[in-house]
Amino acid sequence: MTPRQLFLRIVFALLLTGLLGATMFLYQADEREHVLVTRFGQPVRSAPDPGLHRRLPWPIESVVRLDRRLQHQTIRLSEALTRDRRNVLLPVFALWRIEDPLRFLQALGGEENARRKLDTLLTSARNDVLGRHDFSALVSTRPGEVQLPAIEAAILEQVRAVAGPSFGIAIERVGISQVSLPEANTAAVFERMRAERAQFAARFRAEGRQQADLIRAEAEAERTVLLADARKFAETRRGQAEADAARLFAQARTLDPALFSFLRELQTLQNIGPENTTLVLDGDSPPFRLLRGTPLAPPPAPAPVPVLDTAPDAQP
Repeated sequence: MTPRQLFLRIVFALLLTGLLGATMFLYQADEREHVLVTRFGQPVRSAPDPGLHRRLPWPIESVVRLDRRLQHQTIRLSEALTRDRRNVLLPVFALWRIEDPLRFLQALGGEENARRKLDTLLTSARNDVLGRHDFSALVSTRPGEVQLPAIEAAILEQVRAVAGPSFGIAIERVGISQVSLPEANTAAVFERMRAERAQFAARFRAEGRQQADLIRAEAEAERTVLLADARKFAETRRGQAEADAARLFAQARTLDPALFSFLRELQTLQNIGPENTTLVLDGDSPPFRLLRGTPLAPPPAPAPVPVLDTAPDAQP
């Protein structure tokens, strides 16, 4: 073996020894993880900051790594009972993270046990809170009755009170994924919704009929007033027209009494009856004397007729 080969072997052995020593006495802490050191299986300390840290070699001390990021969990699907005895399916989800890794590891031993414990806590809190609310707090046609945010906040408060002090878990948020019903209850709920809608429709129809009756009464009162005013106006105009007609007749008779009498008698003959009408009357009486050719005698002079004021009255 040449001196060069010997030197390389020595360097390689030193590097390997150093690497093994670093592996045995050092460990790397990542910023995405909680790193704890256990001594003979019992957690003793955690890495304060990311980077390289010292430890005793295995099997004296070991390193346990836990995810420190936010995690999501949905509880198993199960039925819950509301205060008014309605069965509902209300899956709940939670966003959580490990806040105290030492307490977490001592109480639960790992994330798998933590998920099972959280499922139990969330299910229990959901059942307890839901038992204090009616079904209308979950689903209702009146928005003011729905209390989903209050229910979520109550579940979050109950779970936080146990998960933090007992297990070192911080619950960031609790939410309701959906609200559904068991198949056996769906028909009954739909029937109740139809009954509520029918009640609303009946109330709206009654209010509509009441408003319609009020509008009709107001319209009828206004119609009566308008008809009375129209009749008054018509009677006034009719009286003025008749007065004007009488004045015009009187003026026409004064201008040519014989012609006026002749025209009036012709008009009377035209209005006596339809064609082919037989009348038995005195032929010397007007206006039938016109049919015999008897000359007309001038009628007596009429009495003077006062001239009426024909200016229209003011509108009512």
